[in-house]
Amino acid sequence: MRLLSKVLWTLAFITATFIWMVLFEHGFSLKALTEGTGEELRAIAAWFGGGKK
Repeated sequence: MRLLSKVLWTLAFITATFIWMVLFEHGFSLKALTEGTGEELRAIAAWFGGGKK
């Protein structure tokens, strides 16, 4: 149970860090957040998948 707690806190930290990074890079609006999140997720997927940038 303690391991599960640590994993969940780690996932929460990574998610919060990702959101803050998107907000600072793309702007502090809901539109910028949604468009920036999609853009960053595509970039991460391309990086891991070795696809086009």
